[in-house]
Amino acid sequence: MLEINVVAHGWYSLIKKPKDFVLGIMGTALHTLNIAHYKPNISIALANDFFIRQLNLKFRKIDASTNVLSFPCEHLSYKCDLGDIAISIDTIKKESYEYNIPIFEHIAHMLIHGLLHLLGYDHTTRKEEIIMKDLEHKILIVLDSYL
Repeated sequence: MLEINVVAHGWYSLIKKPKDFVLGIMGTALHTLNIAHYKPNISIALANDFFIRQLNLKFRKIDASTNVLSFPCEHLSYKCDLGDIAISIDTIKKESYEYNIPIFEHIAHMLIHGLLHLLGYDHTTRKEEIIMKDLEHKILIVLDSYL
């Protein structure tokens, strides 16, 4: 089950139905990764920089905002509590503008990035980074017509 909470109302100024938008992205990602049949529980907070900064400080001891945070809970299994993802609309907007990335594509990318972290993927080494980027790219290609 995907639980989506709109914590920051700025999401509504960008996307008419942010919950539906995120459900579409995450559902496609789960199917593309061939893990939708596990029906994992994932909680997603559509937040802003203030909210993300508080989470980052509390759980990572980093006093700064970021685009997405992931908090893994259980390993993938049937109806597991896979974890939580929080994504900041403020940072996403800034990065989209700064890097000239379409905002809906950037939101999708960061949600997928967060999901992959929940699944145990990381990018601390070059090899891990390549694997993670390849999976992100594979999912974004499938999502291309959705965005």
